[in-house]
Amino acid sequence: MTSMPDDYQIPDDPEAGRMDAAFLRTCLGIRSVPAENPPELPMAVRRAHYGVSRTLSVLGRKGGTMDETQLAMVIEFAKRDGVEVSEPAPPAYSFMPEVEAGRVEVGQKLVIHWRNKDRASHFVQRDGDRLILLHDGHERSIRPDLVRYPKDGEFSEVADNINAVATGS
Repeated sequence: MTSMPDDYQIPDDPEAGRMDAAFLRTCLGIRSVPAENPPELPMAVRRAHYGVSRTLSVLGRKGGTMDETQLAMVIEFAKRDGVEVSEPAPPAYSFMPEVEAGRVEVGQKLVIHWRNKDRASHFVQRDGDRLILLHDGHERSIRPDLVRYPKDGEFSEVADNINAVATGS
């Protein structure tokens, strides 16, 4: 059996749609802090990912990320190697109280932290314990801990409220 290279890294590139490491961190309850480098995964998880990836390659898979079932296998193999899965801590911050108090209007500009970047969006509605926001022409279901008001001057090129009547100058 071939051993794992020392520099083996699990794919973690949201822009390219390769997010195995982010999925594994979520399953293991390893929270990353926005605007910081995500924490390293345990060696047992890297070894398990390498083993499953190599096996899939031998079976003919070409590139890409693993699906949820394959990543679940990685977690189970890592657990056999001693990795413990912890329950994720509840987020310290939530935008939900702002919505519940009625301080957010439909169409109002907000900022979401999505795919490791802050992005402009507009509020659509609440959907249970998640928020529906419009981003780049698509409605997205977002956790309330990833939503905030924009800072002064942030995303000034985006309308403050998409439902406001546009006035010509």
